Amino acid sequence: MIHNKLAISVILSLGISFGVGITAHAQDKVEDVSVFYKNEVGKKLVLQKAGQVDAQLNEIDAVVGEFSKADLQKLEQSKDIQVVHTSKKKLRTSSNFLANPLSMYESSWNLDMVKASEAWNQQFDGKGVKVGIIDSAVAPSNYLIDVKKKDFISDRTQIDHSLYAATHGTFVAGIIAGQPSKSGELVGVAPGADLYSMNIDGKDGADLIDFMEAIDYAIEMKLDVLNISMGISQGDLLDPGEKLADSPIYIAVKKALDRNILIVAATGNYGNSVDYPAAINGVVAVGSVDSKKAISSFSNQGKEVSVVAPGSYIKSLGTSNNFESKSGTSFATPHIAGLLALYKQQYPKESNAQIRARLLSNTIDLGASGFDSTFGNGLAVYPKNNNSVDYPVVLPDKKPVVKPKVETAAEKYVRVNKKKITTSVATMNKKKKVNFLTEYAPMYSVYGNLAASQKKIVLAYRKQIGMTVVSSTAKSSRVKVTNLTSIHTKKTSRLTFTTPLKKSTVKRGAVTMYKDGTKFNSFNMTVTTNGKYVTIRPTKAMTKGTYHLVIDPAKMRTTKNKTVKPFDIKYTVK
Repeated sequence: MIHNKLAISVILSLGISFGVGITAHAQDKVEDVSVFYKNEVGKKLVLQKAGQVDAQLNEIDAVVGEFSKADLQKLEQSKDIQVVHTSKKKLRTSSNFLANPLSMYESSWNLDMVKASEAWNQQFDGKGVKVGIIDSAVAPSNYLIDVKKKDFISDRTQIDHSLYAATHGTFVAGIIAGQPSKSGELVGVAPGADLYSMNIDGKDGADLIDFMEAIDYAIEMKLDVLNISMGISQGDLLDPGEKLADSPIYIAVKKALDRNILIVAATGNYGNSVDYPAAINGVVAVGSVDSKKAISSFSNQGKEVSVVAPGSYIKSLGTSNNFESKSGTSFATPHIAGLLALYKQQYPKESNAQIRARLLSNTIDLGASGFDSTFGNGLAVYPKNNNSVDYPVVLPDKKPVVKPKVETAAEKYVRVNKKKITTSVATMNKKKKVNFLTEYAPMYSVYGNLAASQKKIVLAYRKQIGMTVVSSTAKSSRVKVTNLTSIHTKKTSRLTFTTPLKKSTVKRGAVTMYKDGTKFNSFNMTVTTNGKYVTIRPTKAMTKGTYHLVIDPAKMRTTKNKTVKPFDIKYTVK
């Protein structure tokens, strides 16, 4: 939840009234709290109130630690505090000059496509440019030179020391600054760049706090370019009623941009819109194309796309001094990080705004003429003999192409059921109850399409009824759910309750799914005899989108005969 003044709120209300014996002292403490302060007075106040300080992030003006609920309330009321944030979010994975002239090496098709050899022919290879990689770990490799590595995973139980866990980061590092193999094949776009590996990817994704610490470190080390081949959708990043500007991801990234770091991030795979942090203004958001310059089927699209780069069937480094082939916007992004390193070396006196302008100007227009939401400004390439051109700070004048808007299923539901929604919202606003399964649940599944005034009332009602929401990034210690993003492929999902349900009270009619306001009842449900596990199995294909599994607790009880409150399980199908 948010202790809000300009902060994100995630409400993990208890869906079941559990009789757990916890001391008042333990209940009063809140761990893993991120507090952003506005000034030195705020910083001193945070450090004074912290029961335990886990990290001081001086570069982004934040402290991470443990606080009492009473002290959090005092902090949120202080004019010297910007944000008090307690929600747990996760991001997912969308140096030396060479001895011989770079032009003698034969590059792969992807490097040919971005015309990296144009820079090499002028003897620019990114030498002296610091490039950071916020990702998984980077494995030792004969094809990477002196990678500076730092681990930011705060939950030590999440660390995976196997080579497999370093697969993603190693592959990304190879695209940016891989060295030539003995066969003469050049791997990286900017093989002379200095790499900084920042490992935040644990067994269950990357924690938000670890991401913040990595950004703070990047600022401290005065990195020039930052590659982020991971992200989170807006739907998972923000809960109903939350503001983007209050998200720690947004705040941290903006502070890095203000400190003159060029940031490139993947647009994401198989989503409806561009992921964050790529969608943040000022970040270079990178989509993916294949070897024929066609948009990759998985590449997220939207008005935030800056450029595209090769991302389908890319060859780069494996974790055992070998080469592998992979696809994803994760692997389009490091091509752009490499190009920016080349620009940074060639134009060391230019501001980051000027270098970014160079990148966005030197593109091959693809798709609709000019800027479009599929290819952005186009395929980024390194220009031939570009050093004579003087670029202004202003960005290129490429206006988005306005395309006819197609009504989504959620928008249609809101339009068709306008009268019903208005009536239900009016009832809730009077603090009266509405039918959970037939009125509230379908309306909550289209929350993002409601009017602002309606959202406020719907969110207040959610708090009133104590509904627990669980998603791939919002967890509950009392209800654990498997396959939140893979139910459509694994065909099953198990709900595990800390306090078991009374089996005789769990009826199929009290459990249903909604997608964009419409029922999806094509699933079977089984409950174990002890009531600890409920298994959901879809019987029909699930199309792309968000599915809300909702449970009406009207007559449901736990084995301790406690009343069960409603909850909403969000499954994402990409």
